[in-house]
Amino acid sequence: MATIDELFEAIARGEGGTVAALLDAEPELAGAPADGITPLRAALYAGRDELVGPLIEHGARPDVFDAAALGDLDHLREHLDRDPDLVTALAGDGFSPLHLAAWFGRVGAAELLLAKGADVESVADNGTGLRPLHSAAAGGHTVIVHLLLDRGADIEAAQAGGVRAIHSAAHRDDEAMVRLLLERGADPSAATDDGRTPAALATDPAVLALLP
Repeated sequence: MATIDELFEAIARGEGGTVAALLDAEPELAGAPADGITPLRAALYAGRDELVGPLIEHGARPDVFDAAALGDLDHLREHLDRDPDLVTALAGDGFSPLHLAAWFGRVGAAELLLAKGADVESVADNGTGLRPLHSAAAGGHTVIVHLLLDRGADIEAAQAGGVRAIHSAAHRDDEAMVRLLLERGADPSAATDDGRTPAALATDPAVLALLP
């Protein structure tokens, strides 16, 4: 008998043939979550976007969180129209739809969620302290960062460890994101809980030139 653990392991390894065989044997696994994560989101988290189509072909149906992560506006709108409270719901792994749209860079989904009343200061319920702004900055998605800041997101909000959006951008040596955050008022001297400034986290000379 195929198990959900076997499915998730095959997804993580990018084994499309195994995924298809497991779902042929146990079709109900296509929508079965593990630790709050559906197979569709597991594929996205693992960077196995090529498995999304086969999962859907084998019966996976995007929930509101999957739809936000995929940028699937039709399913996202359908879920929100049916239950408007889903716009602020948290998935089993602690993230809101807006967190997921922000992390995966789904601009259309982020715009729809914000129009429907998504909370730009939603804090992930998983110990990370992540807000959507942190997700967008860490993912390098400048358009979504602008959207969130325009809607009032706190540019100085800290996630676990005192890490702010500018720390994540500097750590990634993301010059465009660091420049954007500084232009929008981020404190270039802000320190994490262990005393590291953005400059202490960056290595790219172009990024370091922007920071004190």
